[in-house]
Amino acid sequence: MMPAPPDLVLLFTRYPEPGRCKTRLIPALGRDGAADLHRDMTHRVLAQLTRLAAIHPHLLEIHYDGGTEEQMRLWLGTDRHYRQQADGDIGCRMQAAIARHQGRMHRMLLIGSDCPDLTAEIMEEAFIALTTRDLVLGPAFDGGYYLIGTHQESSSLICRNLFQDIPWGTDSVYSTTKTRAEQHRLRCHTLTRLHDIDTPADLRHLHHHPHPQ
Repeated sequence: MMPAPPDLVLLFTRYPEPGRCKTRLIPALGRDGAADLHRDMTHRVLAQLTRLAAIHPHLLEIHYDGGTEEQMRLWLGTDRHYRQQADGDIGCRMQAAIARHQGRMHRMLLIGSDCPDLTAEIMEEAFIALTTRDLVLGPAFDGGYYLIGTHQESSSLICRNLFQDIPWGTDSVYSTTKTRAEQHRLRCHTLTRLHDIDTPADLRHLHHHPHPQ
């Protein structure tokens, strides 16, 4: 008897090289401070994924931008699965990450490392919702989303329709994606709205952040 395909979490992050990550925060934090914050937020989400693993076993794959796999292993450990992000805009990269697992997964969540309030409980809610829904979205206050989830049966439709011609980097990413999902009759579960940390104004939503340098 074939084993059931696994549940997956794909974490999008980048190597914390000063001057090349969280660049919009450099005016407030400096190059090193912005990189330190990115490093801290990535560790925060990994701690929540460790908590999630205790209540909902899953496979974790880290999709990185910048740096090399060796640098990522030195930073986050040698016992993790790493994959370099595809070329193109964020839509192309997310589409490629999900598409490569089609036929080899049950449910899948794709998350970023910019949302320090994302918890194991929210991700568990997303997995549970995917037992009856086709799509899960975690909206961010800036108009984007911090999580997108799918299951095997809906992943092809989502890859074909939810990542092209989206106004990435604007405050209408989530609303456009949700409207597109409704047009294709995808049953969507919406998670609680959270704050991404991308700009100096967002820093007030952090419980702690590095001092400007």
